[in-house]
Amino acid sequence: MKKYILLSISSLIIGCTSTSKNYFIFKEPTVNGEYKRAILNTIGIEKIILPEYMQQSQIVIQTSSAEIKYLENSLWAENMENSLTKKLITIIQKSFNNPRVYSYPWGVATEPTIKISILVNRFISYNGDIYLEGNWTTNKNSVYKTNLFNIKIATKQDVKSIVSNMNIAFDKLSHQIVIELTHK
Repeated sequence: MKKYILLSISSLIIGCTSTSKNYFIFKEPTVNGEYKRAILNTIGIEKIILPEYMQQSQIVIQTSSAEIKYLENSLWAENMENSLTKKLITIIQKSFNNPRVYSYPWGVATEPTIKISILVNRFISYNGDIYLEGNWTTNKNSVYKTNLFNIKIATKQDVKSIVSNMNIAFDKLSHQIVIELTHK
């Protein structure tokens, strides 16, 4: 009998201490229609390369100048490189009313006229700010142009705010790319 009581108490304690996992995605992008110029070219998103710490399922925060922390119960619902690629494609498609925007491998008969690749060096919350830094390159007919980006967005320290403001930071980067494409 004592064995069953101990087992029941143990089960209760374990059940009470287990924490549920929270899964996060970026919200659907919104485009305010400010980019009216049509781009008739086919656009390809070659790749978005993220830092190693962003390739894990856990959401990460920076806790000091040389330390990061994985939030065990706060997880990305999707692979971040794929998620950001889809988000960028949607923003470009909506901005120019152009459905001909593809990710690599292209899946079309001819290669895109304009190709975009993004290298993210830093995408993290640290000391109340979201940092999104790196460079992106456009390749149009073998003419390359590289642009640096350094986006900083204030955030609260809770995970929902961090994810929301990471979303805003990536939207800002996407709109910088759209603006550059209007000059192509």
